[in-house]
Amino acid sequence: MTKSLLLLSVTALLLPACQAGEKPANEAAEVNSTAAVDAGADEQAIRGQVDRWLQLVKAKDAAGIAELYAEDGAVMPPNAPIGKGRAAIQQTWTSMMRTPGFDLTFAPEQIVVSSSGDMALDRGTYSLTIAPDGTTQTDTGKYVVVWRKIDHEWKAAADIFNSDLSAS
Repeated sequence: MTKSLLLLSVTALLLPACQAGEKPANEAAEVNSTAAVDAGADEQAIRGQVDRWLQLVKAKDAAGIAELYAEDGAVMPPNAPIGKGRAAIQQTWTSMMRTPGFDLTFAPEQIVVSSSGDMALDRGTYSLTIAPDGTTQTDTGKYVVVWRKIDHEWKAAADIFNSDLSAS
């Protein structure tokens, strides 16, 4: 009888421990589910930043565009030096937007938020029109922006783009 009572007591003590072992898995599933919801909200926040960027391009507001970048961000246009930091980014955008006939649109095709929720990848396409010598030229291409969440706000950390047109 003592052996049976001891075995029953040990079983009663171990049973909650086994159930506790299952609990973190359930909690992990809840965390992953919450992360998915946050990733969706983060994607929408980035899309909001992209919309703001497009408005600033239309307004030819290079200073406003530079504010969308992280302080240590970089813009990497084709056939031009890298612009590091907001002052250089503003200068790069000013130079691009001063081109006669400048008109730029772009659209994300994919936004992937990291599992940690502090970085994201924005891959998309652009269409650029310029008329430097009075003749309209159109270019299409692709871009990648790496976004970094800084103080709960998404900022462009790295921005690179290049043409689909052949080099010739």
